[in-house]
Amino acid sequence: MLGNGYDEENGVWDWQGRQIVKTQDVYFVICMTILIALPWIFTRKVKVDVEIPSSKVAILRFERGMQQGLLGRISRTSILEYHAFGTISEGKHAKYHYMVCGVQGDFTRGLVENPPTHIWTREIKFAGVSNTSTLYRRGIRIATGTGIGAALSTCLQSKDWFLIWIGSDQEKTFGKTIAGLIESGIEPERRILWDSKKLKRPNTMKLLKETYDSWGAEVVLITSNYGGNKEMMEGCKMLGIPAF
Repeated sequence: MLGNGYDEENGVWDWQGRQIVKTQDVYFVICMTILIALPWIFTRKVKVDVEIPSSKVAILRFERGMQQGLLGRISRTSILEYHAFGTISEGKHAKYHYMVCGVQGDFTRGLVENPPTHIWTREIKFAGVSNTSTLYRRGIRIATGTGIGAALSTCLQSKDWFLIWIGSDQEKTFGKTIAGLIESGIEPERRILWDSKKLKRPNTMKLLKETYDSWGAEVVLITSNYGGNKEMMEGCKMLGIPAF
């Protein structure tokens, strides 16, 4: 960008910046600086209620509802180690939104072993894959385990989305709060809750294909671990099912 301030014809630098302001580079830098700074400007320490239904999961409850498809970042400190989680909410009108934090490292283990009463968060949320659900008339949201945190809001806030959740003893592992949201917000005909502890591991692609056809879906949105994502994405590609 500074190179644009050099006048090649006269071999001198334009220290008044007249040449620089005529280039698009300077405006790119200004926009990027604002976008980087905004999340930090809206960083706040907020009250949080933590539910620990099992040693594997912590459910964090925050005040205010929000639209579906957003991811939030939280940290124990104002500056270091922010972690992103999907948000669950019944809509902007709701009193609360939630995060499902599975125990996978020191940070999430600390939420279970030493639950906080307040936590740092960035009030400006960013969009995840689920946010694209509004582009489609009907779809399927499939998740495994803690992936329900990124998937549930889409089905709670739209009657045109079908939920498939595969997990082990979901109510015992994830607690009554998540089970209650599903029970009250998603009709039985719009959900499949597959308990792999009782029913063993499902034939995921058979389940997806049958639901895709019966529901008249246009797309499948997947949230799983690396292996699950890869298996389902490749399976959907072979079956000609649009999936992300």
